[in-house]
Amino acid sequence: MDLRPTAMRLIDDIRICLIFFTRIPVTWKEDLPRERITRAFRAAPSVGILSGVAAALAYLAGFELTGGSVHVGATLAVITQLLVTGAFHEDGFADLFDGFGVRGADAKLEVMRDSRLGTFGAAALFSAILLKIFLIAEIAFPWQTAMALIAAGVLSRGALVQVMASVKPANGEGMAAEAGQPTPFEATFALVFAGGAAALALFLGAGFGGILTLAGAAAGAAAAAAGVALLAKRYLGGQTGDVLGAVAIAAEIGALLGIVALLPTPGL
Repeated sequence: MDLRPTAMRLIDDIRICLIFFTRIPVTWKEDLPRERITRAFRAAPSVGILSGVAAALAYLAGFELTGGSVHVGATLAVITQLLVTGAFHEDGFADLFDGFGVRGADAKLEVMRDSRLGTFGAAALFSAILLKIFLIAEIAFPWQTAMALIAAGVLSRGALVQVMASVKPANGEGMAAEAGQPTPFEATFALVFAGGAAALALFLGAGFGGILTLAGAAAGAAAAAAGVALLAKRYLGGQTGDVLGAVAIAAEIGALLGIVALLPTPGL
């Protein structure tokens, strides 16, 4: 059986995800319809691999250059992720919390569409970034930290696709409504992709003990993503692009929490 068409389609999907979710200068010759972008989201965990590897290299460089400062390394890792992704998900996270500063679904959606950053959004984003830095620093051991960054990155993007596939758009307008939803196959593909990549990264970080950590990372990512999805359904009537960005940030933090709780210490 000739697998080249399938392989080429996956490569194209990865390229589309890089165009849509990062600042990497990847180009596409034709116009990209929204529905084509949505179908490509099965490869969204690939963005987690890229941002995770970049953050891991920044962490290792900061750790070595400062003689072992985990907080400098963690801060450089987060800054690098922001540069690679263009803070795309962070923008959605802040917008979602700004929306929760007012009452009523329509009012919330209107505030979320406003490009200006409000007090609620700024406070939430600052708290999320600070928590992320301290969780990364908590792992401490450089190689384990590097692999944990990759694992958390892929799991968060896998969670984003699951919420997009399972929660309907909040209204008939906006990018989320135009794009539609991933099919069950595409959502399952993203889940398997994310789980496999995370398992490999954690195994490389801490052997078979690291694979056991996958349960904590996956549980943390799933719980955080589900929490954001439930809030969106309850107070907005569904998901939006900002909600999906918030899911990615919350899931990444949830995954790091699970990793910090269960990752074995080398030599013990």
